[in-house]
Amino acid sequence: MESWYLVMCKPRQEERAKANLNNQGIEAFYPILTTEKLVKGRRTVKQVALFPNYLFVCLDSKNGPFAAVKNTRGIGSFVTYGANYQVVPLAIIEYLNNHKSHTVESQLPKQGDAVSVNNNSFKNIDAIYKEPDGDLRSILLINLLNKQVEMSVDNTDIEFS
Repeated sequence: MESWYLVMCKPRQEERAKANLNNQGIEAFYPILTTEKLVKGRRTVKQVALFPNYLFVCLDSKNGPFAAVKNTRGIGSFVTYGANYQVVPLAIIEYLNNHKSHTVESQLPKQGDAVSVNNNSFKNIDAIYKEPDGDLRSILLINLLNKQVEMSVDNTDIEFS
């Protein structure tokens, strides 16, 4: 009978371990989380493991190649519960497989969010985020002389509340 097991990978080697296991004919996967954030003032979309350093592996519980999995490049060890390898319920695996592409997380402000501008011209000025202006800039609404003014600002000068 086949069961799913939880395996700990070496740091940031989930993809390497998965590819090496698949080359051996062993089914393995890890759910992916798509994140959008600002890196050095530029909007970037990055795919990372939902559970960093962990991989799910499907093996025959009686005579599966457990030693081959342990000795695969990128694999650290099996996650154990006492002396037994940790078995993951099939319902969890099916849920993660069905929802792995729908997980999107954004760490960017949304229209109407309060932000603060911090650059040479404007120090600690409160503003309202309006919309992105390309990859490196954003359009903000600031209050100048009791009038709301649109201003395009470098993303590196915006602090999110």
